[in-house]
Amino acid sequence: MTKVSVSVPAVCTNLGSGYHVLGLALNLRTVVEMSLTGDDQLRIVSQGEGADALPANFYHPVAVAATRLFQEVEEAPPGLSIVCNNRIPLRVGLSSRAAMTVAGLVGANNLLGGPLPREALIELAARLSDHPEATATALNGGLGIWARGGDPVYRSLEVAPLRVVVAVPLIDEYDPHREPLPDPSLDDVVHAVAHSALLVEALQTEDLDLLREALDDRLHVPYRRALIPGYDRVENAACRLGAIGVTLCGAGPALLIFADYGHAEIARAVQVAFRQAGVPARTWTLNVDMQGVVISVVQ
Repeated sequence: MTKVSVSVPAVCTNLGSGYHVLGLALNLRTVVEMSLTGDDQLRIVSQGEGADALPANFYHPVAVAATRLFQEVEEAPPGLSIVCNNRIPLRVGLSSRAAMTVAGLVGANNLLGGPLPREALIELAARLSDHPEATATALNGGLGIWARGGDPVYRSLEVAPLRVVVAVPLIDEYDPHREPLPDPSLDDVVHAVAHSALLVEALQTEDLDLLREALDDRLHVPYRRALIPGYDRVENAACRLGAIGVTLCGAGPALLIFADYGHAEIARAVQVAFRQAGVPARTWTLNVDMQGVVISVVQ
């Protein structure tokens, strides 16, 4: 195979109380075309979100991942061309770099004829990312569960065909890691374990009342929402229009809004609420993605 196209979904990590554990794939995709060339050059073209911020060299996330795979199988092509069309905003909590890492691994693996199975790709992606729950979920789609520590243990689960609104406020110099999160109490840990389990059940069974309760978090959302101007205003506006619940994507500032109707109205209301707080925002209405990585041969 000399040319391949790899499409990878966005992932909302830290879902509810599933801090560093749960990831939900969303149908907002990065598409990477990779091809072998006859020279010894690496050529990279970045398009779409963050194109100007991504390096056009070996430090591009797709190139880093592809190079790592070539090293893993001890086989390197003479030259490589990469075109990355990224539709996932960078550094907002939607796992854009994880998607590019997965695209680089899967694309390189397919160019070489698929020497590594999917399980090996998941483990390799985990070593390249600070968020293995994001890379595993991006590969498999659906709801990903990752247990940290020791050998990787993960599961990918099918969930109900939900639609969500994603809102990304444009906040200058947003830094969720400026202050460390406080150490949780035992009560908060117990709350997180119970609510994460309930969240898995709610997403699989489309139990919306349970979902509303299960999204409650004490580990990170209460602290990071304070860094997002208009969060309370946005949450109130969405819930008045029937939204089930609002939570952060990753460390933010992107917000994930669950609803079973009125998505367009909720998206407009969210933009207005953010604007009233002095913050412009972009919104998407998305399906939960059940496909994960999609690979196609480019003629």
